[in-house]
Amino acid sequence: MNTGLILMFVALAVCLLIGVPVAFSIGISCMTLLYVNGGPSMDILLQRMVSGAKSFNMLAMPMFIFAGALMVYGSTPRLIKLANMLLRKFPGGLGATAMAACGFFGAVSGSGVASAAAIGKIIGPSMLEEGYPKGLTAGLIAAGGTMACIIPPSIVMVVYAQSASVSVGDMFLGGVAPGLLTIIALIALNSFFAVRRQKKENKDPHDYTVNERMKIILDALLPLLMPVAILGGVFSGLCTATEAAVVAVVYALFLAVFVYRELTLKDFFKVSADAVVSTGVIMLIISVASPFGWLMSTQKVPQMFASWLMSITDSKFLILAFIFLLLMILGMFMETVCIIILTTPILLPIAVSVGLTPLHFGIALLMTLMVGSLTPPLSVNLFTSCRVLGMKVDEAFPDTLYVIGTVALMAILTFTIPGLAEFLPAVLGG
Repeated sequence: MNTGLILMFVALAVCLLIGVPVAFSIGISCMTLLYVNGGPSMDILLQRMVSGAKSFNMLAMPMFIFAGALMVYGSTPRLIKLANMLLRKFPGGLGATAMAACGFFGAVSGSGVASAAAIGKIIGPSMLEEGYPKGLTAGLIAAGGTMACIIPPSIVMVVYAQSASVSVGDMFLGGVAPGLLTIIALIALNSFFAVRRQKKENKDPHDYTVNERMKIILDALLPLLMPVAILGGVFSGLCTATEAAVVAVVYALFLAVFVYRELTLKDFFKVSADAVVSTGVIMLIISVASPFGWLMSTQKVPQMFASWLMSITDSKFLILAFIFLLLMILGMFMETVCIIILTTPILLPIAVSVGLTPLHFGIALLMTLMVGSLTPPLSVNLFTSCRVLGMKVDEAFPDTLYVIGTVALMAILTFTIPGLAEFLPAVLGG
């Protein structure tokens, strides 16, 4: 490893530690390598940045961000009513309702923080009133929010698909089974603690008539049709993932303005501005990550890292365990999009060398980063759920550890069982 490469990683680490924004940290590290090595010209950074951002697939990301923000208006209470009707009678029914609602909302918003905030504000206080432990409540809502990373349409799936040259549609399908299994596992965990508490919740006293059930289902049907329409459009060949994202924006705007009539002109401008800011931040990181990945390739960093790892062990199990632990630790300190962009060029070749496909590795990577997003010090989703519940993060422990352990177990299963990620894309994507 040459001096320039060493100084590049040192510059990146120092910039991140002192709080320099991620995009600028990556850019400074790339400039450090070029300066120390004496070439090529710095102009190559700008050229690579432009080429990295100039992607038709990446147009899907701002559209999904915008569509998710629009779906907040009118969709959330209707999805919660549906989940409540289906699950409220079970042990721990209110917690199960929260998990199902997070899954539904994640499927229409694509944002984990938005899911945790929206569902936490509505259901969280009721869970605390029913005697749910504070830590378990915060952990369940935070974990439910992370489902937006793995249940399609997911913003971070689009980012990984661009980084790894994987089909966006295949990524969407690959996340369905792990996402649903994780929700089921969290509902089971919640029910287990509900039985242990031996305290009956104030279950929904209302016995729904057939007409009431049909009305709730029909009210929730329109927002639930969005992910169905996106996947159906992509895999029927009617549109690409990017075109489906545009359709999602038009559909979400139609629901918010003409069907539910909850989006005012003032709200529309605010939602639009927030979507533009979110997109700008992510796209700047993605554009500077393009020269970073190119330099990784020209300096043969993936090959050197793979050789070093293989010199320690040739066991597939140990290599995957190392990757899992590395990603989980990074997830505790960095944002998901940044980790995907920085680690994919390095870890993907190693994962492929031990038998994982890019699709399988991508889904396993997202599942593992979900664990990191629940674990301090960063733990964006946990901070969000605690904030909306009006509690400190340290009050969420130790109960939240059970939730983190459950999500970690599902991430390990996704790493070790390829069929969880690859079955649906093989059946429906082919």
